[in-house]
Formats: sequence, structure tokens, C-alpha cells
Amino acid sequence: AAAAAGAAGADGAAPLDVHAVDAHWLQRGISAFVEDANASALLARDVLAALGPDGGDERACETRLVMLLDYDRFDFIKTLLANRSRVFYCTRLKQAQTEAEAEAVRAQMAADVDGGGAAILEALAQTGSAETWAQDRAADFANRTRREAVGLSKLRGVQLDDGERARLARADDDAAVA
Repeated sequence: AAAAAGAAGADGAAPLDVHAVDAHWLQRGISAFVEDANASALLARDVLAALGPDGGDERACETRLVMLLDYDRFDFIKTLLANRSRVFYCTRLKQAQTEAEAEAVRAQMAADVDGGGAAILEALAQTGSAETWAQDRAADFANRTRREAVGLSKLRGVQLDDGERARLARADDDAAVA
């Protein structure tokens, strides 16, 4: 992951968050200077092809991007070059229409260790794990809070109605199972 992050920042352009690049990120970037939606979509398709493994080495890719986007858009081209693998793989993954297509893109990413595909795939998975961890922590906190509320109500002698007692008991049972 560090190699991919280092490569992304090598040209001075900030590395893109892998979750910020969706199926239409590239087209939105191009539409900032190409008004026609159809022309923007076609240009995005060509730019994506240039960013891919078949786009050649960095110099060939840069030349192709300058030909497609014009030299006036060099800041955008620098961002694309600095995040070449991120834009290519994340866009292709998010554009996948079926799970089989997505799995084929993931397999290509996993095999592309030198291009950073494997690191990008790992970054996508780690974020998913972090989200799951945060959800688990929130659920644990809610369960502890409910148990504490029941304990405090018993200490203070507060009478809970049957519905509230049953709801707290279910939450306590759910917490014990988890």
C-alpha cells in the first residue's frame, strides 16, 4: 500500500481516495471542460483505455492523454497520471454490471502487484473492515448502555413497565449472544 501511495504522490498530485473514484468520476472530471455529455462519455472511455495496462509506459500514457485532453488540461492529466491505477481499477470495478465482471476486475487487480492493483484492492477491503468494526463498536456501546440503564433503574427503584422491561431484556439477551 505504501508503494502505491508513494507512486501516487510522486508527481506532486495528491493521491485520490479509492472510494472517491466511482464509475463516473472520470467523466465528471472531463465534463468540467467538455460540455457535451456524449462527447464527455466517449472521451472518458478513451482516457480510461489510455490509463489501463495496455496504455503503455508512463511516457506513452502521458502522450496519449495530452493528445486526448490537450495540453491546456495538464493539471488534470497530472492527477490522472499520479493516480493512474486508482482511476483505472476503481472506475472499472464500479462500472462492472455483474458480480462476475467485478470478480474479473478484482482478479486483474490482485495480479497487478507492480501497477498497484493489489494495494488498491487491499485499501478497498481495509476500509470495509473499518466500517464493520465501527458498526460493531456502536452496537456494543448501545448494548452496554442498555444494561447500565437497567442496572441504574434497579438501584433507584424505578419501576419499568412490562414493554420496557421486555425490550431491555431482549437487548440484554442479544448482547449476551453476541
